[in-house]
Amino acid sequence: MARGPVVAAIGDSLTLGVGDGTQHPRGDVGWAAHTARAVGASRFVNVAANGVRARDLSASQLQRALACEPDIVLMSAGGNDVLRGDFDPGEVERELEAALHAVSAPDRCVVVLGIDRIGLFDALPRAVTSVMARRVAAVNAAIVAAASRTTATLVDGGAVFHVTGRRAWHIDRIHPSPLGHRMLAAAAVAELAARWPQRVAISPAPAPPGLTDRAWWLVRNGAPWTLRRSRDLLPQVTRMVTHELLEDRRSRLSKAARA
Repeated sequence: MARGPVVAAIGDSLTLGVGDGTQHPRGDVGWAAHTARAVGASRFVNVAANGVRARDLSASQLQRALACEPDIVLMSAGGNDVLRGDFDPGEVERELEAALHAVSAPDRCVVVLGIDRIGLFDALPRAVTSVMARRVAAVNAAIVAAASRTTATLVDGGAVFHVTGRRAWHIDRIHPSPLGHRMLAAAAVAELAARWPQRVAISPAPAPPGLTDRAWWLVRNGAPWTLRRSRDLLPQVTRMVTHELLEDRRSRLSKAARA
C-alpha cells in the first residue's frame, strides 16, 4: 500500500480539538485528528493552540508545521479575533491569506475551516447576538476571500453545523461536540478525496452527555471558565456592543440629517 500523507494542523482551539470529549486536548482529538486518521496519515503533527488569532499563525506555528514537509495542511483561525476589542476583519483577511500562501506548495492540499456563529451568545440579549453574528459573518467573508486567492479549499463550518443541528455543539456552546468535530472531519475528507481518498472510517461519536454529566461539566469547567472570562471576555463584549450600537446610531442620524 502507498505511503499515507503527512498531515500538519495549525490554528486555534477548533483544530486543537477542544470539545471532542476533553477540555484539555493535546492535538490528538478533534476534526483535524479525525481527518488525518481517515486519510491514513503516516504522520500527524498538530501545532494548534488555544487562543490563537490570525495574526499569531506566522509567528508561532507555520515554521513548525512546514518543518515536517506535509502533504496536507489543515487550518482554522478567526474565531478568537471575533472576541477581541481590536477586531479588524481586514487584518484577519491579510493574515490568513499570508498564512495560506506560506503553506501552499505544488501537490500539497490545504483545507481551511470557516466558522459558525458562537452559540454561547444566542442566550444573551439580541443586541449582543446581532453584534457577534455580524462579526462572525465578517470573519467568514475574510476566510472566503483569503482562500479564493490561494489554492486552499474551504470547508464551510457553518453549513456543517446547520445540517447537524444542536448536537454539533459542545456543552460550552463555543466549540464543536464530538459529533460536530466528526462532521467537520467528514467534510474535510470529502474535499481531500480526489488526491487522498479515505482509507479508514471516522469513528462514531459517543452518546451525548446526560443531565448529570452536563451538570458536572458546568461545575468543574463551566463555572471556572465563566469566572475567568468575566474578567476579560465579558467586559470586551460589553465594550464591543456599546461601541457598535453607538456607531449604528451615529450612522442612522447622519443619514437622516442628509435626507
